[in-house]
Amino acid sequence: MNAPLESKNMPTVSRVSAIANEYDHPKVGHRVKAAAGTGGVLHAMQHAVPARGLLPLINMNQHGGIDCPGCAWPEPNQQELNFVEFCENGAKAVAEETTPDRAGADFWAEYSVTELRDKTDHWLGKRGRITEPLLYDRSSGDDHYRPVSWEKAFSLIADQLKRTDPNKAVFYTSGRASNEAAYAFQLLARRMGSNNLPDCGNLCHESTGTALSQTVGLGKGSITMKDLETTDLYISIGQNPGTNHPRALTTFKKMKENGGKMVVLNPMPETGLMKFNEPQSIKGGLGISEKLADEYLQVRLDGDRAFFQQLSKELIKRDALDWVFLNRFCSGYEETIEHIKNLDDAELERGSNISKAEVSKIADMVEKADSAVVGWTLGVTQHKNAVSTLREVVNFLLLTGNMGKPGAGTAPFRGHSNVQGNRTVGIWEKMPDRFMNALQEYFGFEVPKEHGLDTVGALQQMRDGNNQFFMSLGGNLVRVASDTTACENGMSQQEMTVHLSTKPNGSHAWPGEKSLILPVRARTDLDMQKSGPQKVTVENSAGVVSASIGKRTANKDLNLKSEVDIICSVGRETFGDDFWQPMIDDYGVIRDAIEGTIPGFERYNERIEKPGGFYLPNGPRQRVFNTDDGRAHLTVNQTNVIDVPEGHLLMSTVRSHDQFNSTIYGLDDRYRGVRDGRRVIFMNKEDIRELGLADGELVDIVSVWKDGERRAPTFRVVEYDHAKGCTSIYFPEANVLVPLDSVAEESNTPVYKSVLIRLESLGKNAKDLEKK
Repeated sequence: MNAPLESKNMPTVSRVSAIANEYDHPKVGHRVKAAAGTGGVLHAMQHAVPARGLLPLINMNQHGGIDCPGCAWPEPNQQELNFVEFCENGAKAVAEETTPDRAGADFWAEYSVTELRDKTDHWLGKRGRITEPLLYDRSSGDDHYRPVSWEKAFSLIADQLKRTDPNKAVFYTSGRASNEAAYAFQLLARRMGSNNLPDCGNLCHESTGTALSQTVGLGKGSITMKDLETTDLYISIGQNPGTNHPRALTTFKKMKENGGKMVVLNPMPETGLMKFNEPQSIKGGLGISEKLADEYLQVRLDGDRAFFQQLSKELIKRDALDWVFLNRFCSGYEETIEHIKNLDDAELERGSNISKAEVSKIADMVEKADSAVVGWTLGVTQHKNAVSTLREVVNFLLLTGNMGKPGAGTAPFRGHSNVQGNRTVGIWEKMPDRFMNALQEYFGFEVPKEHGLDTVGALQQMRDGNNQFFMSLGGNLVRVASDTTACENGMSQQEMTVHLSTKPNGSHAWPGEKSLILPVRARTDLDMQKSGPQKVTVENSAGVVSASIGKRTANKDLNLKSEVDIICSVGRETFGDDFWQPMIDDYGVIRDAIEGTIPGFERYNERIEKPGGFYLPNGPRQRVFNTDDGRAHLTVNQTNVIDVPEGHLLMSTVRSHDQFNSTIYGLDDRYRGVRDGRRVIFMNKEDIRELGLADGELVDIVSVWKDGERRAPTFRVVEYDHAKGCTSIYFPEANVLVPLDSVAEESNTPVYKSVLIRLESLGKNAKDLEKK
């Protein structure tokens, strides 16, 4: 049965209104002609004054400049840096930070909280930078945010924290926060007595950390940029680099020039890997595109695990294994090999959608390669069985000896620019005892040892009315989390919500009884404190820590504070001592504390002065495995094919090209031929025919789970080259369909990537409406 309109799982009326307010029916071209690699500078020029937007781009990722506020793609060696070392995503991120538009007091006076709920995040983000601290107080009867002084804001937060149960306080972190801000934030939470430190990493690469920690003893990737450029074989799974980390395409091009081959597994072919135009090359300047992928395998959603079992089984059959490596460095391989040998070929092919002939071709490539890297992103990590899939990836690498040698290893690529660094410096609800003991010894306060809440656990506690306080260090949790309606309602039940933000976003529209929006300096902004201009540090996907120095003074007219200043000021007002002020005055004090509590940061303040920064320790890179027996672990994993009932499909969330995480830069996805809108569902043409639908037809999407149905209204069917039985929809529009309690085994990551859905036709076709 269809869920009634007022069902608790339905999107709110305001969310439906937002659809009509911004666009009705996206326009869709029949062919995608764009090539990856261009467009970013144009965006910066369109959305930022040149002195604001273009000058920071020249300094981006250079020594003494700013680290890109976009993704965490590693920089090449300093000697190999281009004069302009940024991509389209970076240009767009800087344009968002350097916009001259302002969301000042007049904006917040014009729009009530209720009215803000009718707006999309794209519209909200285009209002510009927030100019001063803001307070919403439901008890006053006023439905608006109003300006408030910094002193008053800090006092209100301190008063709330003093009367809040530490177990009912949540401190959430976005992956764009610097190491210094993140370390101060976890100090604030832990000094209060709480380990409730969820972060965006819980929603994306938690499955990666879980699987890699279990198998090779470190929850990070093992490769360097040099490994990626020189590998003989790169296998990309669930990855869309042209949209999510475009600088990867230049690295892949170098790999190809060095003779490397690329295999791509994805339910949809991604333009960036099929058709790349490098802006800084002669061919790119002439508009000549190049193909990066040598082989494309259209894997079924959640079929990567079955494919790697197929591949390992074929290699075992050929005895194409590295027995010297296995005997010297690994455990559990006898059981794993025996298990894989006995898996059913037909069941594996049903699970992956990849034929034995295709598997054999890839096995040929593996045998010819002296080194191999496997890279992945959220297309792998956000399935119910994601952890076992990644363990199977590690099985393949260990069986072939592709770990800890040049050109080989694991390559999980992070989204936010410092999500990996945040975890390194303590943003995790389950930090090990050695870290907690080091904090307690260094600072002298009692540190809680009981594990706290991850993001899903925190949202469940908020949904169920058992939380009092929520503070967000950046981010837009209501939009990035699963089960949008549950998250909106849970956020609004808090006694206080606090958001450190640069621009308005959808989470601001769901305040607690009291809510504060605290405007922060962006990474490009000059941060002047008592000791002088400050620098911050970040860690990229290769484990390199480097400095970032903002120099822009264009926002000096705004009443902003840095994230470190805000966090430490809240600590100072809450605990009433001089513990915090030295960290505000000089961020080097925070780095000294990181050095004193976390191995690998020796001479921290000294080493960040070196161009390119420094690598953190990485055991698997040297074939050192920090496991219980000191060896890499092969594992036994089941195939677990998802059976889809007749008339249903599996849905995956994806990003559009004009988007980074929850930030919607524009309403076009030129890689997929979509213009002026986002409410589209990409489908295989046979699925469209079998379901009695047509290209362009308008449908409601209904997800089916054990607690009932959820509905996302009015999407346009788009015929696309997509794996049969599977569909893709843009995030965050599709998040309303993902149950909050539907999570990956072991990692507790929301299952955004294999959601059971059915479609209900609205009896209209967007093509006919366009003609009218």
